[in-house]
Amino acid sequence: MNSKYAKAIFFSLMLVVFATSQAFSQGTTVYDNIPNPLPPNVPSQGFQATQTAEFGDNVFLGGTPRRAFSATVTMSDWAKHSSFPSLPAAGFTHPITLNIYSVDHSGPNPALGGLLGTVTQNFLIPWRPESDPLCTGDRWRASDNQCYSGLAFKITFDLKGLALTLPNDLIYGVAYNTETWGYHPIGQPGPYNSLNVGLARAMPPTVGIDVETDALFWNTSTPSNYADGGAGGVGIFRRDTDWTPFSPAVQIKAFTVATDKEGCKNNGWQSLSRADGTVFKNQGDCIQYVNTGR
Repeated sequence: MNSKYAKAIFFSLMLVVFATSQAFSQGTTVYDNIPNPLPPNVPSQGFQATQTAEFGDNVFLGGTPRRAFSATVTMSDWAKHSSFPSLPAAGFTHPITLNIYSVDHSGPNPALGGLLGTVTQNFLIPWRPESDPLCTGDRWRASDNQCYSGLAFKITFDLKGLALTLPNDLIYGVAYNTETWGYHPIGQPGPYNSLNVGLARAMPPTVGIDVETDALFWNTSTPSNYADGGAGGVGIFRRDTDWTPFSPAVQIKAFTVATDKEGCKNNGWQSLSRADGTVFKNQGDCIQYVNTGR
């Protein structure tokens, strides 16, 4: 192949990759309490072990963007590949749901409001490393020479398709099924029984506010799991207390949709997006979108 022609193809491909990578907004963080850097493992809430169907929190968003962009949830997997050798070495795939609710402020405490949006995605769940003989209790040893039972990792939900304007104050819930628990139990043992939602410990959000640091929202089928012994209801997603110092380790991102020509001017277009999350090339591109929707 002619060297000049090969170089032209290479640079054309690079331009296509660059243009594609720049096509979508990266979103603005409006809530974040995920440890950074993420440690090898974090405290976690097991669903199978605690008869859980859904687990989440009431948060107040920071910043001004409110069009839902993404939500990242820290997870902890305690399952080893050696326990499930017939499954792929990279991990197992499991559907996980994120629900977003309004907050009912009619009573003395925040309560679950209406469902605003829901997204279910299939995620690849990585296996935790195999046990290390220098660790007790079937744990693995990380690069920090500490022993851990699970492996912390993050999953990210794409929320753009919801076309949802987030309220300042919301409740989110993470839901998935295990062998005998969840909204639709699977009925078979599997590595999902060892999948947990990761928790931040004594870590105030770097963006946004955890509305009640001692309270979370939880759906468990065991009355004694709730702080009130189940008096407020069992097997329903509701407020629960006595969670200090823990909260789910979650990040929420949002973006701002261009709706007004004046907002596009004076470099305002650089912080705006189309409703599908794609960004503008320049001020004129932004104004055209406001005028035509394209």
